[in-house]
Amino acid sequence: MTRSLHRPRAFTLVELLVVIAIIGILVALLLPAVQAAREAARRMSCINNMKNVALATINYHDTYGHFAVDEDYFESNSVQKVDVGALSFNWVSRSTLGVPKEGLDGGGWIVRTLPFLEEQTLYDRFDVPNHGVNGSWTDRTKLGMNWTLDPDFKQALGQQPSVLSCPSDENARAQAGTQYPYSSNSQVPLGAQVTVATTSYKGNAGDGAFENEPQGFTYTPRFSCYTGDDCVGVFWRATYIRGGVKMREITDGTSNTFMIGEGSPLDGNSAAWSSDGDWAVTSVPINFDYRNDSECLGADGAPDPGACWWLVRGFRSLHPGGVNFAYCDGSVRYVTDDIDHIFYRASSTRQGGEVVNE
Repeated sequence: MTRSLHRPRAFTLVELLVVIAIIGILVALLLPAVQAAREAARRMSCINNMKNVALATINYHDTYGHFAVDEDYFESNSVQKVDVGALSFNWVSRSTLGVPKEGLDGGGWIVRTLPFLEEQTLYDRFDVPNHGVNGSWTDRTKLGMNWTLDPDFKQALGQQPSVLSCPSDENARAQAGTQYPYSSNSQVPLGAQVTVATTSYKGNAGDGAFENEPQGFTYTPRFSCYTGDDCVGVFWRATYIRGGVKMREITDGTSNTFMIGEGSPLDGNSAAWSSDGDWAVTSVPINFDYRNDSECLGADGAPDPGACWWLVRGFRSLHPGGVNFAYCDGSVRYVTDDIDHIFYRASSTRQGGEVVNE
């Protein structure tokens, strides 16, 4: 009896290539959906972090009767004596407005809010006699939030609370040598070697100009108050002078006024504990594109935010199309990049009396 043997038929090269092509197409179709789902999860985590920071900020206010203050890291220079109603200021000697008896520690509102973020242990490492939040930034014998000569204090500066990091931003981590003023040896002992935590969430300083924004940023009049005894927002570099902003002063409505917005350490000014790194202004447009601005080119001709540091002091995120903001009532909303700049600025003033329509 004759039996015929049938060998299994193998794939031809053409068929194999077709299968590979189909798999490639399926992957190409699915990958954006997977990436979008991951970003949605990261954005939700980012929103939850912001809600926690906002709640802690409000709880601080309810405990002390005002929002946490920022203490400048300069003591000998001049400050702005501000007339918010007239949108004007004059430079005056800092001594005329007073300095805390222990000096200015250089710390910001975030470090003072740590106990309300369930970070009491970390705060205690900064709250030490004659140093940290009880010290002076410019006095080497009792250094403030730049007391990097102490090993434990230096190590604490680099502790990164997860609640301050937006998962969408790979820059949102402790960094060394990149975040002013901790990157400066003249401001911080061993500065370039110091690792410091960063923040993805910055206080709203209002729409005051910062340094020299181009006139194309719809800023009229040019009014600056970020280092003044008063300002138009909620947090700025010298709120210690007035003792912090109070809820009752937000006459534009707590549900209409930004309290905290997203930022990114790519700006080089996002040290979490610094009074220079925990606020931003809306005079700079939302998600300002430094990559296509001629002032933001480095020595090698490539885009460099450090080359135009005064232009990246606005709010930004790495989410597609916008930025999350926490309002003074604790709610969090997503503000898109195409928001009208005038309305955007108006949302950052606490008592401007602007009439705007969303």
